[in-house]
Amino acid sequence: MPPTPAPLPRNRNVQWLRAAAALMVLLYHASHYLAAERGDGSMAAIFGGEFGLLGVAIFFAISGALMAEILPRTAPPLFLLHRIARLYPAFLVASLLLPPFLTGRLSIDLRALSLVPVGDNGSYRLRVEWTLIFELFYYMALTGLAALGGARLLRLFALGWLAVILAAAAWLPELRQATLVPTIVDLPFLAANAAFAGGLLVPELVRRGVFQPALGAVAAGLAMLLLGFGFTAGRLLASLVGVILVGLALSAAPRAGPDGWIARGATRLGDWSYALYLCHVPVVLVVMRSFEAPPLALWFAAVALSLLVSVPLGLLDLAIYRRLRARLDAARPQALARGAGIYAAVYVAVAAVFLFKT
Repeated sequence: MPPTPAPLPRNRNVQWLRAAAALMVLLYHASHYLAAERGDGSMAAIFGGEFGLLGVAIFFAISGALMAEILPRTAPPLFLLHRIARLYPAFLVASLLLPPFLTGRLSIDLRALSLVPVGDNGSYRLRVEWTLIFELFYYMALTGLAALGGARLLRLFALGWLAVILAAAAWLPELRQATLVPTIVDLPFLAANAAFAGGLLVPELVRRGVFQPALGAVAAGLAMLLLGFGFTAGRLLASLVGVILVGLALSAAPRAGPDGWIARGATRLGDWSYALYLCHVPVVLVVMRSFEAPPLALWFAAVALSLLVSVPLGLLDLAIYRRLRARLDAARPQALARGAGIYAAVYVAVAAVFLFKT
């Protein structure tokens, strides 16, 4: 049995960037739903759509950068099963436990729970599932690339994909670019993918010394323009900002000495960022729909309660993943290949069926 690659060392800068991305999305959704549910747009004027665009772009860019490091050193079946073990458990827990607080009943939609791109056929209860559908597609695409022996061509693949995305940005109408429920045919061409594809190039660009501190000012300037040129251009600009920020985080020298309590808290929030991302919209909606209070108090309560709920879910998420990863790392290659093959076959079959279902 070939040796199992050791996990990449945790980068504190990336953890902090994860925490910041999760907070951006939380602040945006708390503000958006305060306006949608209570008719108060005061916070949405501060934490508008650019926060959501940038938060998601940072998550995708981080994912792309990490996958670029992991893919060449991991057998394709183990790579895919590691990603499945990381993505699904906390998602399934959040999907089954949180929506009943909004509706009063448990509703299970296997199409939505599959995270396969089935268009608008699924009932997405957490309201953030679209990014997980994109992430899972990325993992499937990279697994296929590696299985065909193309892992060494990852940078060329990323550059080609970026070229296709940019061409599609001019070709696809804004309405299709804005979809959060694409089919398997639409998904590869959407502008949101630029952050992940760009992230695949980050490790090599870091090694070449591209990410100098002055780029931070460039990123800040671009961030101010995110929604000034339309949705598609906003996605592309957010992707560029996300890639720059991830590159700067990976390029920065680690700080010596012990962390203070703020730094430790930011690191923990980075650990729990996936859980916070999953749980925050249902929590925000429960607060907005269940309590009577001044709008600003509701907004702060929604943000605080989302952070609070993310702690136990985050701890559970990490514990489950550690256990599943250990079991996968100890499994025989034949079993890994069989499990990955079955999953990939089901994924492709489901996506193909719903490609023709309206």
